[in-house]
Amino acid sequence: MTAAARCVALVAALLLAIPAMVSAQDRFITDELGLDLRTGPGNQYRIERMVPAGTRVEVMDEASGWSQVRLPDGLEGWVLTRMLTDQPSARVRLSRSESALENVQQENSELEESLAAAEARVEELEQRLGTSESERETLEQRMEQAEQGLDLYEENEELKKRVIDLQRELQDVEQERERLRDRDDQRWFIVGASVLGAGILAGLILPHMRWRRRSSWGGGGL
Repeated sequence: MTAAARCVALVAALLLAIPAMVSAQDRFITDELGLDLRTGPGNQYRIERMVPAGTRVEVMDEASGWSQVRLPDGLEGWVLTRMLTDQPSARVRLSRSESALENVQQENSELEESLAAAEARVEELEQRLGTSESERETLEQRMEQAEQGLDLYEENEELKKRVIDLQRELQDVEQERERLRDRDDQRWFIVGASVLGAGILAGLILPHMRWRRRSSWGGGGL
């Protein structure tokens, strides 16, 4: 094959590839109110449907300023090529932007609610933490009081023991005093009995001695 033949074959291949390349393209109806979808590439052909602005179509072929397109529902027809655009219409973009804005606002609202719930949770946890700290301080005070109470209890028990010992000692002293009183009473009883006995004895002896003296005095005079 000569170089010229190869060039002709390459151009033919490119020409054959153009419809396939066009058919792979998605385009959109412009912002007009609508576009007539006809059965052939010309105004003389019957209108099949009015295609709304912003509709996505698949371009199948092009001829004489007309494009053969396929609608999303599968219906095929011809429309003016100049009424097609590579980008969605401004109306569609606006609608999409508004929808995206609504989604963002919804997400923002949900985030704000989540943030408010988180802040409320933090506040609740802080309150519970404060309550726990207060309870801990109260418990520490009660523990200190308990320790002091334990010391007082031990001191009280020691005092009770000392009181019991003192009571026992006092009881022993009382018993010893009673015993000494009994001995003193006995001693005075003995002293008194002795004095009484001595007085009785003296009362018996002295008269007799006086009578003997008188008798002796009388005999000496005879």
